[in-house]
Amino acid sequence: MAHENPDLQVLGEVESESSGDSSTEDDDIDIDTDHLSQRSCTSEMEQELTDTDTGNDDLDLDDENISASSYLTSQNATKWSRRPEQSNVRTRSEDARLLAGVNPIGRNANTAIQCWKLIITDDMLQDVVKHTNIEIQLKRSICTNSHTQKCVYYDTSLFELKAFIGLLYLAGLSHANRSNVKDLWRSDGCGLEVCRITMTLRRFGFLQNCLRFDDKTTRQERKRTDNLAAIRSFFESFLSNCQAIYTPSEYMTIAEQLAAFHGRCSFRQCLPNKPSKYGIKIYTLVDAKTYYTFNLEIYPGIQPPGPYSCSNKPNDIINRLVAPISQSNRNVTFNSWFTSYPLMLHLLREHHLTSVGTIRKNKAEIPHEMLQVRNRELYSTIFGFQKDITLASYMAKKNKVVLLMSTLHHDGSIDRDTSTQMKPEMETFYNKTKGGVDTVDELCSNYDVTRNTKRWPMIVFYSILNMSGINSFIVYKENNKCKISRRNFLRGLGLELIREQLQRKRDKMFLPRELHKTDLELTGQQPGTSQRPTRTVKKPKRCQLCPKKKDRKTKHTCYQCKGYLCMEHAVLVCEDCLGL
Repeated sequence: MAHENPDLQVLGEVESESSGDSSTEDDDIDIDTDHLSQRSCTSEMEQELTDTDTGNDDLDLDDENISASSYLTSQNATKWSRRPEQSNVRTRSEDARLLAGVNPIGRNANTAIQCWKLIITDDMLQDVVKHTNIEIQLKRSICTNSHTQKCVYYDTSLFELKAFIGLLYLAGLSHANRSNVKDLWRSDGCGLEVCRITMTLRRFGFLQNCLRFDDKTTRQERKRTDNLAAIRSFFESFLSNCQAIYTPSEYMTIAEQLAAFHGRCSFRQCLPNKPSKYGIKIYTLVDAKTYYTFNLEIYPGIQPPGPYSCSNKPNDIINRLVAPISQSNRNVTFNSWFTSYPLMLHLLREHHLTSVGTIRKNKAEIPHEMLQVRNRELYSTIFGFQKDITLASYMAKKNKVVLLMSTLHHDGSIDRDTSTQMKPEMETFYNKTKGGVDTVDELCSNYDVTRNTKRWPMIVFYSILNMSGINSFIVYKENNKCKISRRNFLRGLGLELIREQLQRKRDKMFLPRELHKTDLELTGQQPGTSQRPTRTVKKPKRCQLCPKKKDRKTKHTCYQCKGYLCMEHAVLVCEDCLGL
């Protein structure tokens, strides 16, 4: 039965995939070596196969005497019929169209910041502020410079944390995420004015070093049962919000991402086929139509015994990832690292999910005839059918076959749009739905917020910000039914995140006239509407920069930090130059 291919939506900066590609490098199954231990079917699965192959009540008596040439048999005696089992064709529930889109909880979000706050809530950020201030207080207690304590090592706030995140998004728009942070604060016209307006360079670097997502005092105890203790709470809140506000389409994709990281981490991975090679591996469930990230799982290595101990086998990873969409009759597409005969039947029977994927040639369920390349006609396809699953061997190139397995397709339909290549519809469908995670990877890299760091929790945090930018953009477009580029959306989001901080600091900011005008534009104020601070008579106090033995008293204070300064350590600047 032919299935209509999904109409994939490209978000603007990603080029559409070439329909002529028959497989990706990681799916070249004629040369891949299976690094998983080979598993035979369980006794329960073998009994199900026996029932499928020999106990079909719908077969006619004539079919019982069918010749052996009508079947293909694998090395573990799995039988595949050469022709579809017409008696089992039925109206399948997986063909139902789902009402994908934003859930009622998020439909009232109409601005960029409102959509983003559905995913990264103020409560999540308040927890980060609380744990970050504990780290700041620790650093302040060991700092001996009183001026640094007042001007740099003070506690942060929710407004300042949002401004910090806003600067990350704006730096990502300029592709300056991996550049030296000092370049963003340059005053020679090569930097970003918005950075100098929002906070000082020292303060930005200090916040980046102090940012924490858990209680440091109890971390060692929690690490005894969880390798991800440093980011667990924030990460799970992010996932919960992503799943609560959006219903994905009927076509999903599972693959792995790699968040680049070269620092110390017990579960850092090396994936040679990824651009960065080294980093933190994240298994991802993505909507193949809209590229909305719906579920994630960070590879934690071997977890200590406890509530977070889990298997890292492909079958178990898939089971955990599809849990939020179980019993929903969706389809899941994945590559040959995940695909196996028992897994696909398990997804269909236990989760009511169909699946499509390439499969490696060393699997025991594949008949020998499907692996043969000699004397096979180019672009020919050999099909094998069972009641709930279909296997296809497509001759994509000379001496190369592509093996696919599907519980969605149940006939030998050929995609006529592929002209002389005569690709089976199973492969056309796979090629159009396999790239969901790769597309998210590309979207993240286009405006990446990641900065160089030695701490792996920060890498996970940056990845969350990247995916939040994509997901909130999808929600924004769905709610407003408008056309807007992701670049303009992220620019508006970044400016909204810093706006509250600018409004709170406007009356005490030490800014040149040009920057003050920019500040007024960003906060939506008209020139001349800002109020100057009230001048009060101050009691003379000792200059904080003079040696104590001088005992020099002064009434003058610093415009920004309010510290007392004598005229020897002060610089006179007129109000016009200050921009007041």
